[in-house]
Amino acid sequence: MVDNITFKTRSGGLDPDPEPYADFQTLVVPIKRAGNLVIVEAQVDSLEGNFVLDTGAPGLVLNETYFRDLPNIDDREAAGINGTSAGSFTTYVRNFKILDLQYSRVTAQVTDLSFIENGRHIKILGLLGTRLFSKFAITVDLFRNVLYIQKLDKSGNIPESEKIFHDRLLVSSFSFLNDVIFLKGTVNNYTLWFAFDTAAETNLLDYDRTKKMTASMQIIGHAKLTGVGGSSFEVLYTRFDQLTVADHTFTKNRALVANLEKMGKAYGHTVDGILGYDFFSRGIFTINFVKKEFEMYIYNN
Repeated sequence: MVDNITFKTRSGGLDPDPEPYADFQTLVVPIKRAGNLVIVEAQVDSLEGNFVLDTGAPGLVLNETYFRDLPNIDDREAAGINGTSAGSFTTYVRNFKILDLQYSRVTAQVTDLSFIENGRHIKILGLLGTRLFSKFAITVDLFRNVLYIQKLDKSGNIPESEKIFHDRLLVSSFSFLNDVIFLKGTVNNYTLWFAFDTAAETNLLDYDRTKKMTASMQIIGHAKLTGVGGSSFEVLYTRFDQLTVADHTFTKNRALVANLEKMGKAYGHTVDGILGYDFFSRGIFTINFVKKEFEMYIYNN
């Protein structure tokens, strides 16, 4: 389980990043897997390597192991489920690209990501957060290991000629608060607000907000959660019957139950739970950042 990472600013605001250069309609990007993490190859200046697709992160996040010498333009705290990590800072990257998607002078956060590398035994240069894709729709097909990045028309839709998947399982609007995607759902008929995080290797439920549901859940074990700075702690692993998002109900669900108060403070908004790999691996999903819509499609061979 990779801890969600978000950042608190200690000093003043920064200028917005320039628009990315995108000479394509649909960009097809191969993805790799490291456990339940989605890995995309990208390039920062002359250094190319692995990045985790992380919708729980606000933008581009760089691993201080490789980028500690970049200029510090703003001090930050990196915050996660298990607290904060001091020593993080904001920088500018001159050039960043994912194949034909190119950014110039993009803002990035630099923090310690060694706990991901140590846990997955893979070199990780950074995280790809939500602001990088704010003008696009992205689709993740874990069955074929492909990420699609698509331009949108004037109405914020994927053009009909560019649509790849049609057998839709569900569609849900989402709230986009402080660069975090929040989906409304129900667990065993209790309404909850979930952060959607592609770097969460399982689902999570907040202990305090789900106390009343525990009687309807089955505790199947304990798990160790690794957080910001590499600290870890044990949490409950549970199974429950019904998770409903939009008008579709998923059965045989699993989730870790932990205290998400620190994540809520970092988000600037309370969070009842987090939908991670156990949820999004059940289909092909699309996030339309312009229309603020989440879609899931059935995988067909």
